[in-house]
Amino acid sequence: MKAHGREDEPTGHPCVVIEKDRGLVHFYALTRSPPDAIRDLGIYLRFGTTTMDEGQDTLKLAPGSERMQQVTFANMEQLFCVEYQFLDYWRANVSIDVSEWPKIERKVNWLEAEQNRYIYKPLSRDMKDVVPGVILMLPNPPESSTLGAPILVLEVNYPHFRFLRVKEVNGKGNVDVTDKSRGTRSLCIRLCRYPDQDGDPVLLFEPDSPAMRNLSYLECSKKLRWVHFDHVKTWSYPHVRIQPASMAWLLDH
Repeated sequence: MKAHGREDEPTGHPCVVIEKDRGLVHFYALTRSPPDAIRDLGIYLRFGTTTMDEGQDTLKLAPGSERMQQVTFANMEQLFCVEYQFLDYWRANVSIDVSEWPKIERKVNWLEAEQNRYIYKPLSRDMKDVVPGVILMLPNPPESSTLGAPILVLEVNYPHFRFLRVKEVNGKGNVDVTDKSRGTRSLCIRLCRYPDQDGDPVLLFEPDSPAMRNLSYLECSKKLRWVHFDHVKTWSYPHVRIQPASMAWLLDH
């Protein structure tokens, strides 16, 4: 990558291109040695040295490909995006075998399913199939200590949707929470796997859906606005999903 004045992107380093779209290139940075945290969490794939060098976390080379001069890893902590003109050819003509692309996709899906959100940065994905009941991530400002907050999709009119926020709340069952900045009160409803033993209303996960990492509540509000899907990312993948019956109850109330 050529130097272009962006401090958050790896200039002067090799990278592996994942996708090209309308003059934009999506890529992972390459490194000789992943940081300890990246290595421990398995957030990488190793470049093979031959067309026969393969394995679960190894990308074999395409026929006729040259090899990297040193042991090389794709750091999958973050998928970068840059204009095509800021990339240049590497000193070696290295390419991954086309049969290895599903391996990259499986790795991304696994990382998102593991929800390593404290280090792994969720990727932008095609949101055309998102339906009401899916949990997405609304990114926080860059200066924030966390990547983003979960939200529940209520209504979709692609490419826009409406949502309610999901957050942790101390306590059990439905909780009234005061928004100190606005002086309003809102009803919070728990997201869980099973019906509440006391009969309190809850929002149930789909049977095959992952659960939230922490005890989570939906913060109900009547003030909803339309947001473009470009402004959100995945919370996890496969998506956390709420049962249609729970969504129907929520919309009725």
